[in-house]
Amino acid sequence: MITLNEIPYDWRVKGTYIEVRPTYVRKGLVPFPAKGILFVQKLASGSAVAKQKYEITRPEDGTALFGHGSVGQQMVRTFKKGNKTSRVFAIALDDDPAGVKGVWTLTFSGAGAGTIPIYIQGRRVRYKATSVMTPTQHAAAAVLAINADPDMPFVATSAVAVVTLTAKHAGEVGNQIDIRFRKSIEDVLPGTLAIAVAQTTPGSGNPDVQDILDVIANEWYTDIAMAWDDAANLEVFTEDMAERYKAMGKKDAHGYVGHRGTYGELGTKGNLTNSPFLSPIGAKKAFQAPWEWAAALCAACMFNLTNDPARQMGAVPLVGLDAPDDVDCFEETERNLLLFQGISDWARLDDGTVVLQRVITAYKKSILNVDDDAWLDIMVPKTMTRIRYDWSAYFTLLYPRHKLAPDDSIAAHNNDHVVTPKKAHGSWAARCQLYARQAWIIDVSRTVDESAFELDENNKNRLVTQPRVNIIGNLIQMFGALEFEA
Repeated sequence: MITLNEIPYDWRVKGTYIEVRPTYVRKGLVPFPAKGILFVQKLASGSAVAKQKYEITRPEDGTALFGHGSVGQQMVRTFKKGNKTSRVFAIALDDDPAGVKGVWTLTFSGAGAGTIPIYIQGRRVRYKATSVMTPTQHAAAAVLAINADPDMPFVATSAVAVVTLTAKHAGEVGNQIDIRFRKSIEDVLPGTLAIAVAQTTPGSGNPDVQDILDVIANEWYTDIAMAWDDAANLEVFTEDMAERYKAMGKKDAHGYVGHRGTYGELGTKGNLTNSPFLSPIGAKKAFQAPWEWAAALCAACMFNLTNDPARQMGAVPLVGLDAPDDVDCFEETERNLLLFQGISDWARLDDGTVVLQRVITAYKKSILNVDDDAWLDIMVPKTMTRIRYDWSAYFTLLYPRHKLAPDDSIAAHNNDHVVTPKKAHGSWAARCQLYARQAWIIDVSRTVDESAFELDENNKNRLVTQPRVNIIGNLIQMFGALEFEA
């Protein structure tokens, strides 16, 4: 029996009355609403109101909203370099009132004539030096050059032969800013000129990311880059990601964070969390700051994994980043060990490009503390998010007001607005064929047969299901033994 929604059953007036409604039986994939957000830190010079989100459409938005030289400016600029099309927002916190600004010094000695380069967080400034300049004059000239660039993360002052660099931000971000004097073979300090770098005051006191999480608690975001990598914020952040991914959360999100440090320091950071919904990345002596690495990874993953959630991220460049010098890159054995500690892998090309090798999650052990790789690669949570979203939306579109009846019941055979476990199972089978054609899953016949759809024996209004999939693999490794004939 065909059920009508708009025509009264007792209508007697002569005429032809026809409802128009869509059918979703052969509908393709439901559009996926990918939306990113950057958790950033702002300066007082930025126009943004703390804990208020702003949509980012242009790279320069970060400067106006969060201030010149701010974490927010840098993350927005980096994200937009790597991803110009995805919808992205940013939300900022002010410096912690109890925070301490990091302070560094550059101590000049010797003399030399030429153009003196200074790289701070990958940004280059230069000043002209003459052979008669004293160390104190070098320091004064360096201050003028640094302060002439408003996007520097430091404010520079000088006294005698020492430049003092005070971070614009309070907090641990002031400890993770790279300072160097050579990036290419052309960069040299002439004569006997030498510059010693030292941190005299460590930055401390990061903002509390919970303040942002409270604001967006009921909002949907699929990709989140966070500026802070301290243990307290990572714990709060990953707990929130886990809640979002649960069945009752229905706000699947994946987080990205950057680290800076030695092999041991990165391993320590990676082992702070065990989250399948966080992808950390790190480097030893990177030009750009960790929050820029997080933004770059977020940009790349959001674009590529929205296009295809089951496809690996290997060979994807991180646009906007400069790879550390060869001597500062980890050896292959160290990279392999870091992959067991929750740190994603990348490689340096000869031209300094950072290219992703394997993007993983921070998940390492099951709830029983057993080593587990079920959620190792980022494609796993991303693919399951996409399938869950599509199947839930498709099922709702297909059966919006249907009645629920047992298989082979009279109602099931005589009314087109009745769904049964067998009919729902058939819809799942058809949907799995679609996912297989997208190359998201494999072994469909078996997994569909092993999926279960049944009526709840204690609630006649509830269909209980256990659909199963087998996510497709990726060509990440090829092992072999090449033989020759002797």
